[in-house]
Amino acid sequence: MQIKLEDLAPFQEICRKICLNIPPTYCWQWDQKRGMAVVVLCGEETELVFFPLFKEFRHHWSFTTAPPDTEDISQWVNDRFGLMPGQAVFTSLPLHNLVLCVAWWPWGEDEKVSMRVGLIPIHGIKLRENVAFECLRRWLKIETPNPAK
Repeated sequence: MQIKLEDLAPFQEICRKICLNIPPTYCWQWDQKRGMAVVVLCGEETELVFFPLFKEFRHHWSFTTAPPDTEDISQWVNDRFGLMPGQAVFTSLPLHNLVLCVAWWPWGEDEKVSMRVGLIPIHGIKLRENVAFECLRRWLKIETPNPAK
């Protein structure tokens, strides 16, 4: 089954809501290595962006708490980045065998945070190349060229 962008409208709405407190001076970029969108936040903005994540995402876990009971999600997180103390991951409910996730990475004496957003395929599905990029580029207004070109 081919997923259409409009089939993932709930993920687009979550992305819209988690961006509401991000000042317009910040820009989303594409992290080619991890296949995720990334924005680096500084100072007081981090708290304003962090707390709505708990409302918009069904699950969250950190280095010290148990991941969700889904092997696909745990494996994807471990393959991409793993978790260190102070970091957190937020995941949505599945939609068309995809899960929207946010990785929250404080760094620089906890003065900065890298917030990454990605799509996790579950139940053995494989995403075609650039599907995550195309979705997140639209939802987060990433202004970078297509990573495959």
